[in-house]
Amino acid sequence: MRTPKHTREETLGRIAEVFRQFGYDGASLQRISEATSLGRASLYHHFPGGKEEMAREVFGRMSNAVAEYMLAPLEADGTPEQRLKGWAKGVEQFYDRGDKNCFLGAMLLSGGSDLFSEELAAGFEELIEAVAGAVQEAGISKAKARRRAESALGTIQGGLIVSRGLRSPKHFQRVVRELPGELLTD
Repeated sequence: MRTPKHTREETLGRIAEVFRQFGYDGASLQRISEATSLGRASLYHHFPGGKEEMAREVFGRMSNAVAEYMLAPLEADGTPEQRLKGWAKGVEQFYDRGDKNCFLGAMLLSGGSDLFSEELAAGFEELIEAVAGAVQEAGISKAKARRRAESALGTIQGGLIVSRGLRSPKHFQRVVRELPGELLTD
């Protein structure tokens, strides 16, 4: 195979999409090789730790994307409602309006839960805490804000699954747009 003409960041993006689509167990080196245009020897040259190292680097890349699309809007200036609306827009962008699978969900359900338990727990916890913080600032108790944030993440995951089943992202888009109001309604 010829050496690809893309950067390491682009290579990691391609690997991330393989993990998003097939999960850890389904992300074979053959699939990763096809997605990156790198042969097995080149993959091991760039990632001596193999598939596990690739996944760990993708976790870091995804963490940065989550910070940009989902956490930054929650930390921005504005009312809790404005920040949650910005977060919902970021959620839509992060999941390409419902066309992309959840990386955390794919890794959790496909053999990565034991190997990456700390990364998975940290990823979900970070999102829950950030959403709960904005909800709590709207005057909702800490315990209720936490429960609502957990439910919101479940709604997002369910929205992705239902949209996949319906072969249309419209369900996902609707539930994400409704989340800010649902999080704040008492």
